[in-house]
Amino acid sequence: MEKSPTGMRISCTILSIPRPPRLGAGSAIGVNSGSGMAKVLIVAGPDLTSVLERTVVWRRDVQRLFAADLDGAFQAACDALPKLVILDGAPQDQVIDLLRRFRTDGITRKMSLAVLRQSATVAEVEALRRAGANVVFAGEALPYLWDAWLEELLEVPRRRVVRVPIRLDVWSRFDPTAEPLLGSIVDISVKGMLLETVEPIEVGTKLDLSFRLPADPTDLRVVAQVIRQEAGEEGRARAGVEFVIVREVVRERIRAFVEGEPGR
Repeated sequence: MEKSPTGMRISCTILSIPRPPRLGAGSAIGVNSGSGMAKVLIVAGPDLTSVLERTVVWRRDVQRLFAADLDGAFQAACDALPKLVILDGAPQDQVIDLLRRFRTDGITRKMSLAVLRQSATVAEVEALRRAGANVVFAGEALPYLWDAWLEELLEVPRRRVVRVPIRLDVWSRFDPTAEPLLGSIVDISVKGMLLETVEPIEVGTKLDLSFRLPADPTDLRVVAQVIRQEAGEEGRARAGVEFVIVREVVRERIRAFVEGEPGR
């Protein structure tokens, strides 16, 4: 381990493999192309790519696309429309700008975004998450632990449109007495939900959510984090949130509700 001025930094040593073919800006090359396959766009050098070879990303039912560099990543994603984009997390400022671009564009805002870093401080990881990364892998390479996250990001969970009220308690270290916000759930899945509120909620904000599903009197609570913003109806704001802490009994109630939609 080595310490940085901003906190603890963890380094790792990983193997190398030949670099994927380099392409012009905005181009992507595909491997294992096939209809119906999950697409993954990989924007990383050989060191980080070698780690991914040991994960679910290298399954036969996954189509892997490679972009030459961060400069061409956004256009490559717009062209290929992958489910998951995996980015080399350095340099930090450039990756943060790219993540924000993905989250504000209508074509790319719903893509899953993962960032790989050979080392990173806690502050750097938090900044990447606030910019829009679904997950940040930093430090020692542990593919067998990464697989659960990657597999979940590759799946497209069922969503059910629903309009129910929700109470949002914003976590704040500066003002623990802040009043809760009120809003509505627009749609929900086992991984997260789309919220509508009067005031916009900043990307990266952590929320303690309390709500009830239709025809279910049980009060459900989850901890979630805002991963994207978009405009709502009648001037209201919408926020896509990802569940961070969910009790298994709550997850199963949400799953039963989503899968119980008539006609599905």
